[in-house]
Amino acid sequence: MAIQSILQVKDGDTLGAVRGFLKTLLEERVVDSLLVPLEVPSPDQVSPIVVREPRQLDTANPLAPVMRINAAAVVAHIQREEGASRLGAVLRPCELRAVIELAKVERIDLEQLMLIGIDCMGTYEPDAYAQLARASADSPTDEMLRWTRQGPIAPYRLRHACQMCEHFTAENADIGIGLIGLNVRERLLIQTDDPIAARLHLHEGDTNGRQKAIARLASIRQHRREQALTQAEQLLHDLPSVIGLLASCTACGECIGACPFCGTNAFKPQPIKEPTDRLRDWSRNKDQMAHERANGPLSEIIEWGRRAASCVSCGMCESACARHVPLTAIQGVIGRKVREEFKYVPGRQTDERLPWAIA
Repeated sequence: MAIQSILQVKDGDTLGAVRGFLKTLLEERVVDSLLVPLEVPSPDQVSPIVVREPRQLDTANPLAPVMRINAAAVVAHIQREEGASRLGAVLRPCELRAVIELAKVERIDLEQLMLIGIDCMGTYEPDAYAQLARASADSPTDEMLRWTRQGPIAPYRLRHACQMCEHFTAENADIGIGLIGLNVRERLLIQTDDPIAARLHLHEGDTNGRQKAIARLASIRQHRREQALTQAEQLLHDLPSVIGLLASCTACGECIGACPFCGTNAFKPQPIKEPTDRLRDWSRNKDQMAHERANGPLSEIIEWGRRAASCVSCGMCESACARHVPLTAIQGVIGRKVREEFKYVPGRQTDERLPWAIA
């Protein structure tokens, strides 16, 4: 049973309280290692790195409003290459949802993973974050924390994907760290099940005002999302419009490399091992036929559709695009029909079947 606990913040040091809580997870052997954003090599650069010693968390900053990579891809890589057991991953909501989608196609093993989610008010592009961190007396983290109690933050300054994000709370996590609707200089919300709460010596508490702040922020984000999707639909109105939109694309592949699904080939159709009788009659090598069917134009369209249906709108593809194509909204338009038809929300539940797996 999940319980809501309050983590007291000492001397207004919100980041220090989060660091202390994460250290406790290592000290109490709840996890063996943590994947967490660290300020390395300097505070204006934040990247997800695996740590195993509590002292390494002195430079951790999972509250920093910046996202250089969707850490779900990092989790998949760690499990594939290192097979790390009892790994805890500190993730933003879009990263949590990407982990769940990757688990459905067996790119991530949830049994060997503890998901630690944290509310997200939005993120800046890495260059903008670095400039803010160097130019301002207050860190971008401190600026973001000022907005958590009331909910909204000036959206035009955030990445486009964050401006239209409707899933900004830590859902489906083993441990959730709540910020929105709280005076984070005094307390934080920790949501987890009874056994973990007992091990961490957490006690239940109220979160008055949280739901109002969440509803306020959700309303702003939903409005911005509808605007973005309407604009994207106009860009995709007909084939000439699509060609015009993509005419400046240099096929650099940066968007593909930034996507947590593309890098793991999560949704690429597999070749049929036994061709049909019709294909056997063709005077061609059947293995070659299977290869071409798995890698031809239809395969690419199928993969695109599957990826769009499972897209969690993290916006990494758009941030990587040198031509500033609104890829987050375009993916949203492409995937919306499938999601509406099957009532599918990517990353909502671990046991929810993928749309194309539904009979």
